[in-house]
Amino acid sequence: MCDGRKDWRWLAATLALGALCSAPAVAAPVRSVEIVVEKMCCQGCARKVAGSLYTAKGVRGVEANVAAHTVTVQAPAGGAASLGALWEAVVAGDGGPTEMRTAEAVYRLTPAEDPKAAAAAPFAIRVENLHCQECAQKIATQLYGVKGVKQVSVTMNDATLFVQASAETRLCPWAAVDVVSRAGERAVAVTGPHGELTVEWAAEAATPSQPRHAVRAAPGGNVR
Repeated sequence: MCDGRKDWRWLAATLALGALCSAPAVAAPVRSVEIVVEKMCCQGCARKVAGSLYTAKGVRGVEANVAAHTVTVQAPAGGAASLGALWEAVVAGDGGPTEMRTAEAVYRLTPAEDPKAAAAAPFAIRVENLHCQECAQKIATQLYGVKGVKQVSVTMNDATLFVQASAETRLCPWAAVDVVSRAGERAVAVTGPHGELTVEWAAEAATPSQPRHAVRAAPGGNVR
């Protein structure tokens, strides 16, 4: 004799599994990124730059404006490191990027004029409104979490942290911006062997929520 209750339980489970499998995936947030591409002067250049950008992870659309020398990229929202991947894609496409704009900030990366001389340049991060040693310590703690970082020192007068890493470690300026953001602060310039990456934060961009402390610190010193 057939057990109707078992049949109904089996049918309910099957329908539930089907609904789960057919449920649409939640799309990741997308942001619009505009890149000034100095060397893009024709449709052929635009196709080359766009093709290179589509190799970057998550890129969903690229619109080129040859007359304005810009490309607008639709890509997943994320930190500065993901923006660095877009910048490098434009470089690989011989586009000669000079500026990148998002709703939060404007980024400009100026390559070192003499790569050989720049190889010995210290990796330095200048931070917006770095008022106290405790704030610097929070950033240093995040930096020590980066593989290869050996020492972090700070000069409070210049609001700048200097990072020393092992010889085989290549520090990424875009990732450094994210590291500072995780500490609740804002990087405004990162200099080193790569040249100089500057960040101009938009006035309406969300500000770090961590409170600042009014304690005055010594002019300089090591943060360990």
